[in-house]
Amino acid sequence: MEQHVKAFWEKGFVVLPGVLDEPRLGRWRAAVDRMAAMVRARPQDYETRYTLLTEDNTDTWGVSHIFEPGLYDPVFAEVFEDRGVMSFVRWVLGERLRFWTAHALWEPALVDYELNWHKDNGDTDRFSPDGRSTHVQFNVCLTADDCFHVVPGSHRRPLTEVERTAVEKQGTGPLPGEIVVRCEPGDVLFMNHHALHRGSCAVGVKRRTLHINLQAADEPTGGHSSWRFMREEGYLQRMTATVRELMENTIVWDDAHPLPLSETVRRHRTSRQIKNHEARAAEGTRR
Repeated sequence: MEQHVKAFWEKGFVVLPGVLDEPRLGRWRAAVDRMAAMVRARPQDYETRYTLLTEDNTDTWGVSHIFEPGLYDPVFAEVFEDRGVMSFVRWVLGERLRFWTAHALWEPALVDYELNWHKDNGDTDRFSPDGRSTHVQFNVCLTADDCFHVVPGSHRRPLTEVERTAVEKQGTGPLPGEIVVRCEPGDVLFMNHHALHRGSCAVGVKRRTLHINLQAADEPTGGHSSWRFMREEGYLQRMTATVRELMENTIVWDDAHPLPLSETVRRHRTSRQIKNHEARAAEGTRR
């Protein structure tokens, strides 16, 4: 495990191969199949990710917040009990963790998905020379997945002029040093979201991926992600003990560290920009 952690610090990502066996793959993939069908049928009911959004038609590539009551399947709690997944996270962050996000991703049906170059959370200028991470973000690949484009090492330095231009112009073109990370079913891709990256997925290439982010419980820079549904009466009592602890740690931290109004506004603006881009992504490649 130590060599994987070292690669994670150095490159900003690492793939652990064959983490999931076939029974878990089949069970988790079936749960995402059911969710994708629900969201595609009524995308307006969820925080849906679009490649096409017009009055006449929609095309989706995923959904946010799979633990919200309208989407939650107890199968997803198994991720946080899985030794193969969580041992890496704990090597990097320690034993006490807090929840940040959990989403599900799939392939578009009409419009190729091409997300722009970015660093998550709008942290364009964030980097750490030693490669240390404030979080661990990971893709649990339930099908073959080559959707992740990254510039290795870009989490350890300022952006170049070319990279900054790509971010500011919401570009999707190739960048110097870019690689495409290829995963097989059952692999888990761990990534630092302060590495410069983007996503892509072509129509007709089946994708089923769980996309999750965790932090150390006492990490001083927070996701501020005690989502509204976590605070609904009785919600946490319906979660497994492990998930309940992760979410309780998030609520406690967020309540102790409220965001200034200026930062709240910045995050809302960043979120709107990302969603607007997703809604028109790859307009020129519609099939």
